[in-house]
Amino acid sequence: MSDRESGVPEDLSSTLEKHRIWAATDGAQGEQADLRDLNLVGHSFWRADLRRALLDGSNLAGANLDHADLRGASLQGASLASASMWEAKLGKADLRDADLHDAKLDHADLRGADLTGANMDGVSLKSALLDDPG
Repeated sequence: MSDRESGVPEDLSSTLEKHRIWAATDGAQGEQADLRDLNLVGHSFWRADLRRALLDGSNLAGANLDHADLRGASLQGASLASASMWEAKLGKADLRDADLHDAKLDHADLRGADLTGANMDGVSLKSALLDDPG
């Protein structure tokens, strides 16, 4: 296991704050969060601003992403198994090939999200906002 896969970075709160500033200033200040390929199992990102964050390949199984703003985030191939994403904003998020089995996406906004190849077995989508199929 590489250092990047070993766990939560020591400066995660600083990384998230820099990213919040980056997202709020459209990249003029702060720094985009690069959390790719990290083991973030069970971590809390409650109400986190993760717009356009890089989370490809990360293990977020069992994580708390309730009310998180993940619009435009890249979560390609990420594990979100049994994660809680109640009222999460996932519009235009890249969830291709993500593992979402048993995730709770109740009241989440998934409009425009790319779920191609995602494992949706057992996903709860009560009152979720989805794209119109037709």
